[in-house]
Amino acid sequence: MTKNIFIILIIFTFSKAALACNISDSSFDQDEVSNWLGNKSLFSKSYKEGKCVLDEALSSISVEHRKIIASLIAKSYDIEIKNAKEVSTYNY
Repeated sequence: MTKNIFIILIIFTFSKAALACNISDSSFDQDEVSNWLGNKSLFSKSYKEGKCVLDEALSSISVEHRKIIASLIAKSYDIEIKNAKEVSTYNY
């Protein structure tokens, strides 16, 4: 499930809204996942940008609701991957 959340966050980094985020914010200094990932890889930068976009988009709701929405988004990617695998096995 965490893999799916990372995929979601990477997808968000490619959106135009990612440019508006301030990833130099000190909130990432206290983020355990951000510290674990480091800050030199493209993946870690994508995580930070994606989290920033998601937090900005969902700033008007509670953290618990943000978690639920992130989980639903991750599940939607599971369904998308499953459907892609099913289509790839069709014989045309």
